[in-house]
Amino acid sequence: MNNGAPYLDFNDAGGQQEFSSVAEQHHEKEEIKARLQSQIESVLYHLLPAGKVRHGQFFIGDVEGNPGESMKVELTGEKAGVWYDHAAGSGGDILDLWARSRGMDTRTQFRDVMDDVRGWLGESVRLPPVSMQPTQRREPPMDELGPHTGKWDYFDTNGQLLVCVYRYDPPGRRKQFRPLDVRTGKWQSPAVTPLYNLPGIMQAAEVVLVEGEKSAQALIEAGIPATTSMGSKGQINRADWSVLQGKRVIIWPDRDKAGWEYAQLASQAARNAGVREVSILTPPEEKPEKWDAADAMAEGMDVRAFIHGTPRQKPQTRKRRIRLMDWTFDRYDGPPPPREWLVEGVLPLGVPGMVAAIGGAGKSMLLLDLCIKVAQIHTGNPIPTEALGGPLVPIEGTAVMLTAEDDQDEIHRRLNLLVGDLPDPRRLIVIPLPNAGGAMPLVAMGREGPVLTDAYEEMRQELLEIPDLRLVVIDPLQSFAGGDVNSDPAAGSMFFAGLGRIAAETGATTLVAHHFKKVGSKPIHSASEAREAIRGTTALVDGGRWSYALWEASQDESIKICTQLQRSYERDSVFNGAVVKSNWPVDKAVRVYVRESSTGLLQDRSVDLAMRISGNEDLSKSLVMALGKAASNGQPFTKTGGNGVFERRSELPGDLQAFSKHKIAELIDSLLRTGRLVQCVAPGSHIKKWLDVPGGEFALGVGEFQLGSGAE
Repeated sequence: MNNGAPYLDFNDAGGQQEFSSVAEQHHEKEEIKARLQSQIESVLYHLLPAGKVRHGQFFIGDVEGNPGESMKVELTGEKAGVWYDHAAGSGGDILDLWARSRGMDTRTQFRDVMDDVRGWLGESVRLPPVSMQPTQRREPPMDELGPHTGKWDYFDTNGQLLVCVYRYDPPGRRKQFRPLDVRTGKWQSPAVTPLYNLPGIMQAAEVVLVEGEKSAQALIEAGIPATTSMGSKGQINRADWSVLQGKRVIIWPDRDKAGWEYAQLASQAARNAGVREVSILTPPEEKPEKWDAADAMAEGMDVRAFIHGTPRQKPQTRKRRIRLMDWTFDRYDGPPPPREWLVEGVLPLGVPGMVAAIGGAGKSMLLLDLCIKVAQIHTGNPIPTEALGGPLVPIEGTAVMLTAEDDQDEIHRRLNLLVGDLPDPRRLIVIPLPNAGGAMPLVAMGREGPVLTDAYEEMRQELLEIPDLRLVVIDPLQSFAGGDVNSDPAAGSMFFAGLGRIAAETGATTLVAHHFKKVGSKPIHSASEAREAIRGTTALVDGGRWSYALWEASQDESIKICTQLQRSYERDSVFNGAVVKSNWPVDKAVRVYVRESSTGLLQDRSVDLAMRISGNEDLSKSLVMALGKAASNGQPFTKTGGNGVFERRSELPGDLQAFSKHKIAELIDSLLRTGRLVQCVAPGSHIKKWLDVPGGEFALGVGEFQLGSGAE
């Protein structure tokens, strides 16, 4: 398979020299291991840049660096660097992880691993002491993989050997590959990997791209210019695809899900390299799972006829074309459309935003409750519904929540606590990812920076199919971001650009739950301090167009509030909350949330507290008297709208004029619930909206509007 080209094959070379004793190797290993443990997060992000840190552990899909959470690495204590891959059933220490991620083995390539680590640490490679003359030893024993079962050589365009890739098929285990970098003599793949068969595809106008050297070589031996990239699909972006510029590329995928995923990723890499055309063959339906080009050759298939005669598919792509002249000033002529709200005066409809708090504050429960309330709304429901410091706009719609941390059983328990039933159960969709295929990264790190993933596109398409979508909640942000959104401004911007597109196309509000950064024991005293506490770069907060923060009240404040509410004090039971970022004027008043003991849900108790403060009962009486007097004069108020209490607050007693719009609305709701105010139907109307006191003229149905009341 080497086409007769001379090269030095390290796999077939004579025995290695033993330069150090077992004791010296152990000492060196422990020294290097300690160095790596001391900067463990930097090491992990160097080896596995798509990983993420959560709850003192580092999560990644596998040792090859694919996004996901099947594998975790400890970050603290003596176990720092210890890893375990639940999907593969394997694990080890930080040195094992270094070796595996670089395509090496610590037992058979100890010196190569140590030299590679020292090179990253900035140290010179250790050489044997001059005084130690190498002694010849017998061939090293075969490791547990056994003899290699295949070998493929990668050359540069001049025919010089670059890399040898060996395949192993150990009994009862998955096949494994070990690349040997011929230039360095190390068992690892180069930082930038070549494509296979470079001399054979250089002059070809059309190239067939397959997955794996075995399939590529089978086609090459049939006289077809074929190639593949080195390693798994997770290493596609490490390959140099520039040789394909200007060529027509036909991708022949393996007949399975992994093969299709490889084809999509490879097609994107080929397009980025400037290929003339790229298409994907459709494997025959009757062929078995994992069927590939090598199988076709073994069957005696006329592969040339198959390549040029079988149906092809275009790679999935997002077309984007902006026609500048469609967006001139006259498009904005006339009065602007009114702003639409999900929560009136607080949270707009159709925008991306976040809700942030410390871990364990209860933001997931709060957001689930918000979804429930959106799904509960129906046109015949007269009961006002409130959330996040304001009333929900009473328009029917669907709410969707994707949660990566809670499983189906936990969601079931929470729903049982929060809601009995819904007018239409289909209006509430809650997807616990642990039971639905695991993590779903919406952003990943590509060769040229962060990109939106196929998972994002699939989710977007499904959301577009919901005609009355009002709310989408993603919980938490870190579990859906394959890139490092906390330290990389571009990744954070890309994540919210994706949410913004969904919001714009569906008209729904898209919210993501996020964490505060670790600030030690330093308390938060204000909304501005809470904004600064949100984890990540300023670009992450600025990427969303709306942010709400929840922060714990001090112990003294919590005790005082619990006393006013006549309940016993409990730690972590009182939080403050406010809008800390908005691109529009909204109610940014700080509200007080108290945890409900039966459900654990944070309930807004701001109005109840205001009512219990000395003097506020007098304000309630003043409001009842003012509204009753206005009704008796033929100029009644409504709760909201043009004749709303807040809009006509200049007619109220002085102290009430200082109340915010939503504080007034909540005060009115409290008076309606206690029967001190009633909503009435006016003559000629069918809507119960005019406010009066029990026994008043409008309450009895005999009231008449007077000039200046704004009656409809």
